[in-house]
Amino acid sequence: MPTLPHRLTLAPALSLALLLPVPLRAAHAQQERSDRARAPQLYMPRAVQRAFRNGTRSHDGRPGPKYWQNHGRYAITVTALPPDRTVRGTERIVYYNNSPDTLKSLNFKLFLNIHKPGAPRNGGADSLYLTPGVTVNAFTVNGQSVPWRNANTFTNHRVALPQPLAPHDSVTLGFDWSYEISLQSNREGMIDSTTWFLAYFYPRVAVYDDYNGWDTMDFTDGQEFYSDFNDYDVTLKVPANFAVWGTGTLLNADEVLQPDVLQRFRASFTSDTTIRVATRADFVAKRVTTAGPVNTWHFRASNVPDMAFNLSDHYDWDA
Repeated sequence: MPTLPHRLTLAPALSLALLLPVPLRAAHAQQERSDRARAPQLYMPRAVQRAFRNGTRSHDGRPGPKYWQNHGRYAITVTALPPDRTVRGTERIVYYNNSPDTLKSLNFKLFLNIHKPGAPRNGGADSLYLTPGVTVNAFTVNGQSVPWRNANTFTNHRVALPQPLAPHDSVTLGFDWSYEISLQSNREGMIDSTTWFLAYFYPRVAVYDDYNGWDTMDFTDGQEFYSDFNDYDVTLKVPANFAVWGTGTLLNADEVLQPDVLQRFRASFTSDTTIRVATRADFVAKRVTTAGPVNTWHFRASNVPDMAFNLSDHYDWDA
C-alpha cells in the first residue's frame, strides 16, 4: 500500500494536469504517448508470436478461436505381485491428432527411465534407486509391429510412424512393457516390500502443442509434468489380501471386497463422519478382499492429466 509521502507527491501532479489549458493538456498527452512508444517492450518469444498469429492463443490469456489439444484414450492392464518387484503391463492407446499438422513421428515419455544408470537427473542416485528402467517388449502401430530401441533411451523416445498421422485423424498404439520397481522411493516406488506407489509407470505419448510442437524436456526428478487431458481405463492385478487405491472410479468393488468391507466402503460416500473401511487387523485376518489368488481391480477416469495407484496388504483404510 502506498505511503503517505507518495500520495502527497502524486496529488499535486494530477491537479496540475487538470488545470492545464486544453492545448497544453493535448501536448502533455502526446508526450506521454511518445515516452511509452520509446520505452523498452517486453520480449515476446517467437513461438508465442506465432501462436498469436495462428489464432490458437489470445493476448488476454484465453484460448484463441483456433486453439486445440491432442487427446489419448488409454486402456492399461498392470500385473503387480509383491514381493516380485517386476511390474508388467499391456497398453492400448488411441491417440487423436486434433492439430492442423501432419505428424510423421511420435514422441513418448518413459519417466521411470530416470532410474537407469546414466540418465540425466538433478542429483546423484543411490544404488537402491537405480534399476534397468522400462523395457518395451513389443510395440505396434495400428496392429503393425514396429521396432523399439530400449538401449540408450532415457525419458524421451521418438518413433517414426509407418504412415504419417494426418490432422484430425487417430492412430492406435500397442505396448507390452515391464519395469523393476526401485527399492528406494522418491516420487514413486516401494514404501515397503508390500506397499507400492505406482506413478509415472506407463509409456505415454508426449504433449504436442501449438506452441513448441513436441515436449522433449527430460524428466530429471525436479520439475512437474506437462500432460494432455486423457481418458484412462486401468485394470490392476494384485495378490489376494492386497487393496488398491487410485485415480478415478473403482468399477468392481463388489467383485474384490468382502461384504462387510464393501458395505462400509459404500456407506462412506454419503457419510459426514470418517468410516474405518478396513483396518490393519482386518488385513491380518484376511477379511478385506475376496479369496482368489489374484484379484483384478478396475478403475476409470476421464479427462485427467495423469493417474497413479497405491497397493498394500496392511494399510488402514479410512473414508
